[in-house]
Parts: sequence; C-alpha cells; structure tokens
Amino acid sequence: MNMKIPSYHSDPHVTYLSKLLEEIREGAIQVPKFQRPLVWSWDDRLELLRSIRDGIPMGAIMVWRSSEQKLECYESLGPFKIRRSGGASQYLLDGVQRLSTLLGALSPIEAINDDADEFLEGDGEPPTENFEVHYDFELRDFIKREDIRLPSVSQTLPLSLLFDSVGMLRFQRGMTGSEDEVDAHIEICDQLVAAFRDYKVPVIPIVTEDVEMATRTFQRLNSQGKAMSEAHMIHALSWGGDFNLNTSIRETKTSELAKLGWSDVNDDVILKACKIALGFGVYVKSADEIGRAFKNHSGVVEEVGKACGLAVKFLIERCSISRPDLLPYALQLVLLTNAFRIHPMPTDQQKDRLVSWFWTTTYCEYFAGMSGDRVEKARKDLEIGLSNDNWHLTSFVPFEVQKLNRKFDFRAVRAKAFALRLTEAYQLPMSDSAILDSSMSGAEILQEYGREALLQLLPRTSSQKIIYSSYANRFLLPPEQGWEIKDRFALGEISQTEQSQLLISPGMVSALNKNDHIEFIRLREVAIFEYEKAFYEPHLQNMNVQV
Repeated sequence: MNMKIPSYHSDPHVTYLSKLLEEIREGAIQVPKFQRPLVWSWDDRLELLRSIRDGIPMGAIMVWRSSEQKLECYESLGPFKIRRSGGASQYLLDGVQRLSTLLGALSPIEAINDDADEFLEGDGEPPTENFEVHYDFELRDFIKREDIRLPSVSQTLPLSLLFDSVGMLRFQRGMTGSEDEVDAHIEICDQLVAAFRDYKVPVIPIVTEDVEMATRTFQRLNSQGKAMSEAHMIHALSWGGDFNLNTSIRETKTSELAKLGWSDVNDDVILKACKIALGFGVYVKSADEIGRAFKNHSGVVEEVGKACGLAVKFLIERCSISRPDLLPYALQLVLLTNAFRIHPMPTDQQKDRLVSWFWTTTYCEYFAGMSGDRVEKARKDLEIGLSNDNWHLTSFVPFEVQKLNRKFDFRAVRAKAFALRLTEAYQLPMSDSAILDSSMSGAEILQEYGREALLQLLPRTSSQKIIYSSYANRFLLPPEQGWEIKDRFALGEISQTEQSQLLISPGMVSALNKNDHIEFIRLREVAIFEYEKAFYEPHLQNMNVQV
C-alpha cells in the first residue's frame, strides 16, 4: 500500500486540522524517541480544545523531513498506534502534546478500539488512560469522559463525532428534551463541527540530514513553555548512532533496581550520578556539552546503574530504606552511587562509616538548599573518608540536629527519619501477649504501606487541630488495625507490649485516662526526642561532628 503524500512538502504550509490528524494516523509523520512522552495535564488539554472552539491559533507544528535518517520511533501517539512509513521520513519535532490530545479527543471511537485490539494482539502495550472528551451542553464546556455526571449522559456530545457526519446525524436524531432545547443543542453541535473542521494549522518543515541540527532545534523549541526535564533535554542532544539516553536509563533501572523494588527511583538520580562520573557538577546545565560527553562515553549509564544498585542494596540492608519515598535526600543516593562506583566492595568498617554519614546528613538536614559547589565538597569529603578513613563533613553553617516540625509532613526529611525510628521501636521484645498483629515487623509495615502506616490515634477536634496534626500523634500500625486500636486508645486500654511498640509510656496512658491530650503530646514529644538522640549521637561522633 503506497503512503499518501502529505499536504505539505518543503515549504511552510497551512493545512486543515482534520487532514493533519489523518496523516499522523497513517504514519506520514513519525514521533522519534528523543521526544518526551505525554506530560500535559487535563487542564492543558481542555484549554487547547477551548482555543480551537474559539478560533484561537494553537501555534505551528514543526516536523523534520529527511530521506536518509531512520530513527527509532514511538509505536503510538496518545491512544493510537502509528503506522510505519515506507517513504521519506518525517519526524515530529514540536507538537506532541497538542496532537496527542487532539488524536484522543477527535478520532472515531472505532479507530481507538481497533488500535487497542492491535495492542492486545501482542504489538506493544495498550494505553491505560481514557483520552475521550465530551462537550457538556449544560456547562457549555469540554469535560473528560470520567467527569460526566450520570444523570446528564444524554446531554453531552462525544467530540469523536465532530469529523463523523453520519455519526453526528445519528446523535442529533437521538437527542431528547423539549423542541427548543434540542434545537439549541443541534445548533451548538453545528457550531463545534464548523469550528473544528475549518480549523487550520501551520506546518513548518525542517529539511536536513543533520540529526544534531534537528535535535538542537528540538531542544530550543522545548526550552520554552512546559518545563522539560534535564534528562529529556540531554537525551535529545546525545541522540545518535546506537546510543539512546532515555532507553539506557530505563534499561539500567530495570536490570539493577527493579529486583530491589526501586525501579521508581527518579531518572534524575541516575543522570546526576552520570554527570559526576563524566566530570560535571550535578547542577551544570550545559546540555550541549553534556550530551556530547554521553555520546562519547555511552557505557557510563550502565556503569553508574550497577553502582546505584549497590548503593540501594546498602540502603536497604544497612539503613532500612526499603523504598524510594523513604529516602530523605535524593542527593544522598547520588553521592552514594558515586562512592560505590569508585569503591564497589567497601569493607564492613567502611560500610559502618557510610551508615553514620547517611544518618548524620539526614538529622542535620545537610543537603537542604545545597548549591553545586557544596555538593562537590560533600562528594570530596565522602571520597576522602572512604580512601583515607579520614571522615569529615565540611560545615557550611554550625551543625545542628533539626527538630521535628509541629505538624507532621511525611515529605520532610526529619519526618522520614522519625518514621524509620518508629519501625525500630515496633520491633522491641514483647513482654506480654499483644493484641496488635505481630506477624509483620515495623520495617515490613512501613515498606508495605508507606505513609499510610503512620496513623493518628488522638481524635480530631476543632480546638485541638495542632495536637491532631502533631508528629507525636503518629503511630506505626497496619492501616487495617486503625479503628480497633483507636477505640482502645481512647479508653487508655493499651497493653505493655503495645506501649513499647508505639513509644508510649505509663505516664502517657495516665494522661489518656484523664483525657489530657495536651499532656500526652508533651510527654511523647520528650520520649521521641530522647529515643532519636540515643540513635543519632553515635553516628555524629563517627563523623567527628559536634553539635
């Protein structure tokens, strides 16, 4: 089957939106893998549709035309599989977010279903998101399919009918309501059809065989508007030959981190560790220069990935950081990855010092607001410690163990450290038969449930909002046991084992029996402070840190 000739060639051209979408579905334009995946929110997508309805230009689409370059491309755009082109290659440089949105919203439902069937037959993975959009006659606005209010299903128009004359006629014949209401809705339908069918889009081709020029053009285009991640920017500029930065990062995360349960770690961790390995600072923004370094040292991602796997294994086994969202600072993993890249087999003594380094930098909130120069000093301090057993942390301000905030926020560095201390308390030896389910250790509970395992047992009252949100009102428990323990907690019916596991003293139980929640919080704050202090002081001493 011969590919249809596009509606533009080598000069800027204005084409109808419907024609452009048809050409994309047929594969006349491919989407190279140096493009970002869809990152637009639903607010962005609906605003685009409003612009088209109102006749506001959405901006030009830019493509790269080449007769020689054959790039690896995505198999789908939004909910659609893209057919492979047999003629001259045309690659989408600017417009992925807009065209993904429009393909999903305006293409016939049958086309989406056909493509989903092709995915299910084994060629890739089917899209999990519903791109369908409707027009709500009552709201006079566009809404996504999931937001349709069930009583008004008949009062919404699927946008997939705007380019389907037969389907639109059938829809209008099936409208219900008073004659005036139906006439008004038909008029709106006709206005939407005219707005979208008459809508024109400028298409600007870049005709060149120079892949570096094309990717640099892509970078310049995507340095404005929706923020582009550094990884995707460098990916575009390092594109070429057999190297694909995004694919390399994804593959190394799969091979080295997935088995440890850390495949969700941010790509930025791998990228920053690679930048250090290539001799750059973690915050250096010279995408062109870094892109060239990646192309010249393409094996660096695999090397860093293996080191990251060793660092994560260390964090799991020696620090009980069982999942990425428990990590206090991403920079801790970046520098540990670099350390394990240089010292892949540290001694037990070196590991002990690394544990102290980790907890000292956590409790002193060492990486808060760190500049690139300070990160570089921290990297050198760590390397000197491992090489010469001369452990030192450059102090930028007097060291101080940061207090927990009055309100608990799991995203905070100290809150994560506090949660990890609760896991240790939960595992204290039991002195009696606890009512709590002891089939899971504290570490296993936190690993399984994350922040959902930090329950609030004191009740919420309008006069005690600060008490309710306090970190001293957070208890490590399997969420399904929350209601049962909360009822007994209100009555002060807490066994000795539960008191030990939950960091509760007899004095706190007495305060509960008196309904004195303020005193309970005060006593538990003191107990938490002493418990944490006994933990972190030896680590600070190992790092020669005085507070």
